[in-house]
Amino acid sequence: MIMGNYDPILEATFSVIPELHDAEYWKTQYECQVAGQVLTKALTNEIRKSSDLSVIYRTALRGMVDLFGVSQTMVLRLRFWDPRQMLKVADRLPKTRVLVESVWPILTSTEPPLPPHSYWISECQVTKAAMRGFPELLNVSTLNDFEAILESPPLVVDVLNPQTHPALLMLPLENKGKPLGFLVLQHDQSRRWTAAEIDLIELIAGQLSSAIIQTETLRQVESIVEDRTAQLQHSIDLQGKLYELNRKQIERLREMNKRMDEFLSTLSHELRTPLTSMMLAIRMLREATLSPERRSQYLNILEQQCAQEASLINDLLALQELETKQIAMQVQVVDIANLTQELKLGFKQRWAGKGLSLDIETVPGLSVSTDVGSLNRVLLELLTNAGKYGDPNTKVTMTLKKIGKQLEIAVSNLGSGITAAEMPYIFEKFRRGQGITDSVVPGTGLGLALVKSLVQHLSGTITAESTIVTEKQNDEDAPSHLTTFKILLPMSPDMAKG
Repeated sequence: MIMGNYDPILEATFSVIPELHDAEYWKTQYECQVAGQVLTKALTNEIRKSSDLSVIYRTALRGMVDLFGVSQTMVLRLRFWDPRQMLKVADRLPKTRVLVESVWPILTSTEPPLPPHSYWISECQVTKAAMRGFPELLNVSTLNDFEAILESPPLVVDVLNPQTHPALLMLPLENKGKPLGFLVLQHDQSRRWTAAEIDLIELIAGQLSSAIIQTETLRQVESIVEDRTAQLQHSIDLQGKLYELNRKQIERLREMNKRMDEFLSTLSHELRTPLTSMMLAIRMLREATLSPERRSQYLNILEQQCAQEASLINDLLALQELETKQIAMQVQVVDIANLTQELKLGFKQRWAGKGLSLDIETVPGLSVSTDVGSLNRVLLELLTNAGKYGDPNTKVTMTLKKIGKQLEIAVSNLGSGITAAEMPYIFEKFRRGQGITDSVVPGTGLGLALVKSLVQHLSGTITAESTIVTEKQNDEDAPSHLTTFKILLPMSPDMAKG
């Protein structure tokens, strides 16, 4: 090779390094440089198109084995117990787990098993030496060089065993001074690494570091996006539930307002009708020429209408007291036979014009410890309700019996019944059945609400059911229903607590 004219410095350099005069040496260096450029370009393309680190690792490790003729290459990743220690590796050895993420060449099933996938950094003196020297590389060329970094006795994991791979090069993978892991090249014979090789390997290590950061950043972004998406979906679901809840509440309020309007209309009618009758009776009583018989008749009207007004007002006051729990329990032993006998006599006279009869079924000697006033009011309201809606010339049945520690009361009548749509609301205030007002059935819709409140006051429960027993014969006939209200009361207050 013709070198031409050189200055003294170049002449001295060529005299010290004879290989520089060898054309084969320059050919080898050129080929190595071209191969390195091909590898780094391939690695760059792989990093651009793939987010799978295992694919990127394999491209880099396999390329270095082919390029440098080493026996084995691998990537070690670091997992710090406390991420804050990533900036203090020079002060003291942090508690770190080392992960063997990729190895090339891959061991086959006929060869020894793959080394451990992870270990503590304190379990390997070679990895500890590389960490203590961070961010400098660890360059070991012969087995004797390992004596400088190995303590006695030597503690090394199999994957970095100097007996099988006496030549070792560990380059740090880092990001802004924070260690991410190491790129490792090993050879099964002693070997010295040239500066050009180290420069190329450092370039590859830099590419791998960028790939790691890029991939981890992408994963973090994807995780954040997934979390934000989940939070947004949760917020949308919650808003949907709140919207549905608000919609139901608005519908409920509208329904309550509607029932309140109906109640006020009914209440106005129930209050004004007796007042009109009373005012008319008072005017007639003022006439001097009124006969004693007519006077007595108008006085009876006054008395009846006053009683109706007082009953309505008492119902409203009773409901208010029960809802605010202002009524105290006056517990005493109640003889069921005596209580029901008085009710039967009263309703026999009241129902005579409608042809209704009352059949009471009970057992002799049955008694219960409860508030007699509240129990009597419950039975009175239920029988009154049965008389209002019962068909003429039918029978109302009331049965009272003991079941375990409870008294069961059932009141049944035959009539128009309660529809399935109305059943869930019959115990609400101001609620009256459809068509009741049109059929001129007197009432304010407070009776069953008062019954339920009284039953709860007695620590009991009440249910209702209405079933068809007679189908309609033609378009003018309505089907007949058997409607039953069933009450369960404790035999005594102590049983209610139990």
